[in-house]
Amino acid sequence: MKVMGIDIVKGSPLSKTNPPFYSVVIIDDRGRILYESVESPLKTVVRLVWEYEVFKIGIDNVYELASTKRDVAKIMLLLPSGVSIYQVTLEENKFVNIYKQAMKIGIELSSKPKPLQTAYVCALLALNDVGTPIKGVERRTKIVVSRNRSVGPGGSSANKFARGMRTAILCAVREIKKLLDEAAVPYDIVFRRGSGGLDSAVFIAYTGSDVVKKIIKPFNGRDIKVTIKSEYSTVEFFEKELNRKHVIVGIDPGIETGVAILDLSLKNVFLFSSRDLDKISVINKVYSIGTPIIVSTDKSPAPDTVKKISSLLGIPLYEPPQSLTNEEKERLIEWLKKKGIEINLRTSHERDALAAAIKFYKSFERKFIELERRVDELGLEVDIDELKLLLLKGRTINDVIEYAIEEHLENEVYHLENMQILSIPTHISVNSCNEKLRNLEDRIRELIKEREILRARINELETRIGELEFELKFNNKENSVDREIIRDRIINELRESLRNMQNKIAYLASELEQEKTKSKAFYGILRGFMLDEYLAIPKIRSLTIGDVREINAMAALPRAVLIESYNLDANALNAIKESGTALIFNACINEIKQLLLDIGIPVVCNLPIQAVYEDIAIVSTKEFENALENALKEVEFHRKSKENKNYIDSAKLLDIINEYRKNVWNT
Repeated sequence: MKVMGIDIVKGSPLSKTNPPFYSVVIIDDRGRILYESVESPLKTVVRLVWEYEVFKIGIDNVYELASTKRDVAKIMLLLPSGVSIYQVTLEENKFVNIYKQAMKIGIELSSKPKPLQTAYVCALLALNDVGTPIKGVERRTKIVVSRNRSVGPGGSSANKFARGMRTAILCAVREIKKLLDEAAVPYDIVFRRGSGGLDSAVFIAYTGSDVVKKIIKPFNGRDIKVTIKSEYSTVEFFEKELNRKHVIVGIDPGIETGVAILDLSLKNVFLFSSRDLDKISVINKVYSIGTPIIVSTDKSPAPDTVKKISSLLGIPLYEPPQSLTNEEKERLIEWLKKKGIEINLRTSHERDALAAAIKFYKSFERKFIELERRVDELGLEVDIDELKLLLLKGRTINDVIEYAIEEHLENEVYHLENMQILSIPTHISVNSCNEKLRNLEDRIRELIKEREILRARINELETRIGELEFELKFNNKENSVDREIIRDRIINELRESLRNMQNKIAYLASELEQEKTKSKAFYGILRGFMLDEYLAIPKIRSLTIGDVREINAMAALPRAVLIESYNLDANALNAIKESGTALIFNACINEIKQLLLDIGIPVVCNLPIQAVYEDIAIVSTKEFENALENALKEVEFHRKSKENKNYIDSAKLLDIINEYRKNVWNT
């Protein structure tokens, strides 16, 4: 990469008798000097740019090249299209002394440098992207259609002759319009009507004259002439696009054009309107604020001017399902004001443009809110505007979240096999748990593959629909009624198939999210076993002697069993009592609990269950131990209470005898 630095030595771009001369230094990407010249005219500078294939040019004042922006634009047209010019002393629209700029790259200038030294410093600054780039505004080409001779004085014959020329101009304008439309060249047209045709017309094509001349040839006939003129516009100072925000552009065209610009976070609103805004001016103003991603309008269908601006920008156009009413526009703007944003509307055109931009934003509002909520829940530190941009480009919320997670978080959940489990104090087999987890992960991968297959199928169907519509559109019109019926039937069938595919994708995506949630929960339980936070207990539907045997086979002498119903077998209760196992119920009935306490079986009620896997229940170790301890105490307390009721001491016996004697004597 070669970089050129220049500094004016003598002369002035304002003078024709004393033209400017420049000191020139060309360096490579390591800062080594490849060429230097103490004095060179502008034509030599242009030649050196081509000869050395210069990529950047650094200068301390762009007006040393030419006195006006228009003239600077003319000079830029002489340079290769990829060349960037940097005014190295301009930062954030403020002039900065070259001494301070040089210090940014480690160069200290003790005194005023000579022009050749300044040129070298400018080259180094441009090489390091210090300063502000100057970009040429797109040039335009005029195509003028006019009379080639005057009508002169006369009566009816002169009027007839004039009408003939007007008709010829009208025919030429129609032919030029057709050629420009076929070549897809954006343009505007201004004309002056006359009796029987047009007096004159001017096409303003938004492309170079070399492109226009390949489509339209200049013409100099007996009655009319067609001339092609290159029109250079100007240059603009653009801040470097390192932190530029993506913006939504609302446009309301007319005699006075209104433009509104919103960023994706609704933090900034830019409004402007003018009678002098053409398409290029609007585009330049937009790019000076941010990078446009959508052009929106409040009209349906969209005006041609808005369509052309969208085409020039190369971004999509949004038009509402139906034109916005004044009441709807006021509601949209009031909605934005409630978010604490100051809005200064000067004209109705700015209001309409702002309403159009808000309307597009609100069409994605639910997705944006859901995205922000999920990002906050996950605690991701990401640029939310970048994620919103992915949504606008057609990505789903799940895809965007996965993209953010992949960029900023480690996938610990899906790499459990790499963890070293020290010990799991439970009756569950660790190998069994890992196998279940691997099965879940395999299922997730299968769902992802199936989703991608369905997406590919949808793309095929959409392509096929487009092909069929194209064929039906350009086929002969014979049997048009039958073809319309067949086309509608095929399209409806394909759309129905597409809807089914989309529903299937939505179902699979939901199932995938559930599987991920289960996998994450399973990992948390495994981790709890490792830390002795969780405990596994057997779970059965009812208590029978067969269930007791199965429990003893699965875990010898379990400390407790979770029972879902109150179907209790007497033999099973005796076996439970002998094994010293406690019974756990989700909800206890007092009569049954008293019966079990009479038998001597500990009972636990309402113990929180963390998770259930078929015939295994997962509980908190701490909560289980506390509940079991309380149940054992309750059994012991119940036993002692019964003994106290059946026991009669000597004092109580004397009271009974005395009471009996009193009753007998009274009798």
